[in-house]
Amino acid sequence: MKTPSGFFVLLLGWAVVAPAQERFTDRLSAEEKKAVGLDLLSPEQVAALNALVHRDRQQGAVQVREQAKAELREEVKAQVKALAKVEVQQEQQQARETETRVLSRILGKYSGWDGSTQFKLENGQIWRQSEPGIFYTKPLDSPAVLIEKIFGGWRLYDQNGGWVRVVRIK
Repeated sequence: MKTPSGFFVLLLGWAVVAPAQERFTDRLSAEEKKAVGLDLLSPEQVAALNALVHRDRQQGAVQVREQAKAELREEVKAQVKALAKVEVQQEQQQARETETRVLSRILGKYSGWDGSTQFKLENGQIWRQSEPGIFYTKPLDSPAVLIEKIFGGWRLYDQNGGWVRVVRIK
């Protein structure tokens, strides 16, 4: 999993700005000041140098914050895109299942089939038995059924374990 690097860049930017209130030349040792020639500058020149360093740090901090914001926006965009992709895949999977499975309830009383039975479902679909056969079961009110596409045809499964081949009428 990718860590939110924008946050760390923003934190780094804050760390750069925090010590900027301290003057640059005050943080140098006497040897460092002498090595770069600061001991030869007037107090006004040292103040101007400190002001330049302070301004540069502020601009750098602004750039770091802007970069962190941009990276965070890109990361959020990528996460939103990934979530959208997952949602689309789930919708496609549901559509595929709808093309191969129907889960509903039979309207009214159900006691099996007798060779030419029509099954009216809660979802508005009507299916008809497409093979000969008789199957009786204890009468039920609006039982759940699963209709599934199998081997080029459709089967209706009732909740008692019986199944029959069917074709959709409506």
